Amino acid sequence: MGLIFSIVVCVCLLPVLLIMFFILYPKNWKKSKLIFGVASRKEYMEGETGDTVSAIFQKRRSQAVKVLIASFVVAGVLILIRSVILQTTCWMLLTYASLIGIALPFVIGNKEMKSLKKSLGLGTEKKETLTDIKNVGAIRTLKLSSMLLPNVFGFLVLICALLIDLKVIRANTVFEGTFLSTGMTAIFLIVEFIITAAAYIMDGLKNEVISTDSDINANYNRAKKKNLTDFTVKFLWIHTIFMAGVLVFNILFYSEIVMMAIVLGYFVMLILGMLAFVRRDRKIESRYINEMTVTEDEDDYWIGGLLYYNPKNKRLNIKKRMGPGSTINMAHPVGKIVAAVIVLMLIFCFGSMVYVGMAEATPIKLNIEENTLICHHLSNDYEIEIDSIESITYDENIDSLTFAKVAGFGMPNLLKGSFSVNGENGCKVFLNPENGNYIKLVSKGVTYYLGAATAEETKTIYEALVE
Repeated sequence: MGLIFSIVVCVCLLPVLLIMFFILYPKNWKKSKLIFGVASRKEYMEGETGDTVSAIFQKRRSQAVKVLIASFVVAGVLILIRSVILQTTCWMLLTYASLIGIALPFVIGNKEMKSLKKSLGLGTEKKETLTDIKNVGAIRTLKLSSMLLPNVFGFLVLICALLIDLKVIRANTVFEGTFLSTGMTAIFLIVEFIITAAAYIMDGLKNEVISTDSDINANYNRAKKKNLTDFTVKFLWIHTIFMAGVLVFNILFYSEIVMMAIVLGYFVMLILGMLAFVRRDRKIESRYINEMTVTEDEDDYWIGGLLYYNPKNKRLNIKKRMGPGSTINMAHPVGKIVAAVIVLMLIFCFGSMVYVGMAEATPIKLNIEENTLICHHLSNDYEIEIDSIESITYDENIDSLTFAKVAGFGMPNLLKGSFSVNGENGCKVFLNPENGNYIKLVSKGVTYYLGAATAEETKTIYEALVE
């Protein structure tokens, strides 16, 4: 499973890094609307200034290439790691380091371009927000009907999952009655709703002014928004089909390997769609580069060319300067809250990895104290009164059991939490599957599958319980 997990992360992370690289560092900077997040001007193309800009761009792009190569090499090494928690932690660190590493030369280049701009005396004119009066509110490409259908289909998938969990529809799935499929489907559907709402907001953003010719502005904005709309609709359908596929897969049979393959296919389709979007967006920029006779100077409002901070702009949602979609105005009160939430989420992710690491490294224990069987791992997970045990058996063939995790830990050396075992829901599992043996007991109507740190200890506990 470690190898499969690494392959999935590779397929997700490495293409994203490539897409970021091509968005931030286009091969021909002279045909780009922005140079490291600073609006391109004819002064940057001429004489010594042109040579300076070219040197800055090539140096920072070369640094980004090195980060990209290093990320690919480290990713290849991480595939060889066998420890699940160490592997997961390293992949998380590589993800953060690679994303920051790819962006860092861009941020430095942005600072250098702003310094060059200042030395040339550019951007000292009064900053004004430009609006093409003729096209105000006229350029929209989103048809809600095209986005409604995948949302309706996704809602039907959710209803189907709910009926299966309520056992109105009998599917004989290991997850039937656990509401795990319903919960997962609901989360996917919420993502669809959020994407639909975001697409509607993006379609209504202020049209960009690139020329004194209103027709050029109209055609440019229409092409850009149409590209984003087409990608969003494709994303919604890929997302909905994935939802339905996971549900059908859970009904027919359950296999972590097949599940990983489905997830892998999902991300491959999304990445291919993103690559097509970026390629088309580049063509649109190249098509209109010679028509961009108007420059709206907002360079100072973009921190590092990536984060927007403008107290004078009361809007929360702002079109990204680099890449698709929109971003948040960090000067807006809600924007500050979003930034704080992101920081807290990062802290939570690292804290979770530390906790999971402790869980993997800490052996489980079974102890009998004062007529009570105590299952201890970091804390006392289960305390079972021996007098309440209704039945108990011992088996050394754990391979005959199929565990489907509902909640808890599912690692090679630790199964702990609520599981569906051989189709029986609501089972409590506390064992190391690598030991090969286990104790099965029923107490107060609840089925437990238990094991100690070693196979010998598990057998000793069983013998003590049946005396």
